[in-house]
Amino acid sequence: MASGYPYLLNLEQKQLRKAPLRFRADGTFRILHLTDVHLMDLEMKDDDPARTDPQRCEARTFEVLEKSVDLVQPDLAVLTGDVVNGYLRDLNYNYLYRIIRKVTDVFARRNVPMAVTFGNHDSELNFHREIQTAMYMEYDGFYGTFNAEEMHGCGNCFLPILSRDGSARKAFGLWLIDSGDYLRDADANILEGYDYVHESQIAWYEKTAAALKAENGGVPLPSILFQHIPVQQEYDLIRKADAPVPGTNGFTRDGVYWYIPDAVSGRLREPPCPPAGDHREQFESWLRTGDVLAAFFGHDHVNDFVAEKDGILLVQTLCAGQFTYGIERGCRSIILHEDDPRNIETESVEILRD
Repeated sequence: MASGYPYLLNLEQKQLRKAPLRFRADGTFRILHLTDVHLMDLEMKDDDPARTDPQRCEARTFEVLEKSVDLVQPDLAVLTGDVVNGYLRDLNYNYLYRIIRKVTDVFARRNVPMAVTFGNHDSELNFHREIQTAMYMEYDGFYGTFNAEEMHGCGNCFLPILSRDGSARKAFGLWLIDSGDYLRDADANILEGYDYVHESQIAWYEKTAAALKAENGGVPLPSILFQHIPVQQEYDLIRKADAPVPGTNGFTRDGVYWYIPDAVSGRLREPPCPPAGDHREQFESWLRTGDVLAAFFGHDHVNDFVAEKDGILLVQTLCAGQFTYGIERGCRSIILHEDDPRNIETESVEILRD
């Protein structure tokens, strides 16, 4: 990616020189999951009547970001896309840079490392994800790369968390996956429906996980995964009925009541929005490989549930941004345990309510 471009090459080399992520002395590692920040630059024109007070929207969005960091006290913050309202026609790279700098400054002021995966809106008007990645890389605490190798998307990478014993042993892993934006035709026109994680990404994941397994004595390295668009298997976990089901929560649409059963904790307020078509391969790959213990998603702004599917947790996190729909705004805390990798503590944290 960076060959022949000294600026990009320097950014990539800076990533290689970073101190590794590592479990704390008490054997824990804390992650802050933020998603769907949906910022715009205040100098941009904005004709949406729903956003009559952009200064207030920005202030309340940053209130969520800052309070989230201060409450969770993370070792790493992961943002899963739609950081910017990339569909606004007045957007340009100068505005984009200012937005990203404001976001990274939240973490820089607190000396908190961060990582990012992209959502469907970040590059909606063809604002290249690689250029946005370079903007994030200017923050010394950013962990990630343009792509681990040649494959679909941008920012696909694996971040190891090393053991607390001070060695170079990988004790846990974090997968960051670009789930794309929209299905497009041969002329790059947007088609109906959301994109999916492509075959080249799945092949890279399986190859990398196999190498990590061999390095780990033939045992899959316990890992969690972050991406924007959820997998279709979420629909295996929700139910529909002709009338409300007592003791559950859900929503009604077109005369059908959708709800989550007791085995699913959290709240369902809108239908999950997975890829269009029949794209179930990514989750099936996790099952074959055996390393992914939980996957964390954004995209569905008002859902914040935790569900188990075939031994893997599927987790939705509330949106953080005020320039979008929804009433509740918040984040999710995640605590990993080196000595008990399957003990993934996670809590939805509501910061703000309109």
